[in-house]
Amino acid sequence: MPKQNKYKCIHEHSADLALIINQLGYEDVHNWLMIASGIKKIEFNWNRFDKTDSKEWCRPSYEYDVAKGNVSQLYINELTVFNYVWGGFENLLSKRYSKSQIKKVGKINLCVKEFENFDELLIEDYKVFKERFFLMFNNSLEKNLIEYKKIIPQEEIKIIYNIRNKFAHGDLEFPEDTEYNSQLNSPIDLIKLIRASTRIILCYIQNLILISNRGEFVYSYLNNLFLNVELDDYGDDMFPSEFILRKLHLKELFKNDLSITVEI
Repeated sequence: MPKQNKYKCIHEHSADLALIINQLGYEDVHNWLMIASGIKKIEFNWNRFDKTDSKEWCRPSYEYDVAKGNVSQLYINELTVFNYVWGGFENLLSKRYSKSQIKKVGKINLCVKEFENFDELLIEDYKVFKERFFLMFNNSLEKNLIEYKKIIPQEEIKIIYNIRNKFAHGDLEFPEDTEYNSQLNSPIDLIKLIRASTRIILCYIQNLILISNRGEFVYSYLNNLFLNVELDDYGDDMFPSEFILRKLHLKELFKNDLSITVEI
């Protein structure tokens, strides 16, 4: 599996995707993704309104609150970014399909159907993100960090839809520090699952817009999107949207891409 550090972080991926798709007329999706990209840290304090004086009188209780708060902080950060990216995804699907289609089949099923003729999404290295998602999902299942009562589908987006519904309906598990709950193992895997889910959603948005806007061009910001592109060498002109959308989650273009860009 390729090294993870060859990819932009979730926040930068979201911002760069917003930058490109805004030029293609997806202003609403752009807004959702820009919010997601700008979230640094949610201010959170477990037991903020402590009425038991645990901090002063009960050290074990206070230490539990600190541990619970630290794990919850990480989880809440990931869930917040996840939900804003999901909002952009839902916005895109709502405009992509008619109300009658959505009522009859459902947004997610319509989205899955679009990719029936593809072995994989057209995003560069998508299989890496997919493998990581299923690794985190299976780890979370095995460690009882999450429940999945339905038959597990092969389509990762259907699983993520179920996770999103768990959150929306109040059924999602909240992790605790293993020191205070021996039944839990590595709650960080649940946090990583949410992060991996966010990456998958971004790739789905990226791919849906890619296939819808073939033949269109965008101002590439090429030297800002990729670390190994020099403005003086390649310029920062209009590029095919498909070329950019296949690769904008990468920190650097591949060497063979650098030669291709000169000829486009």
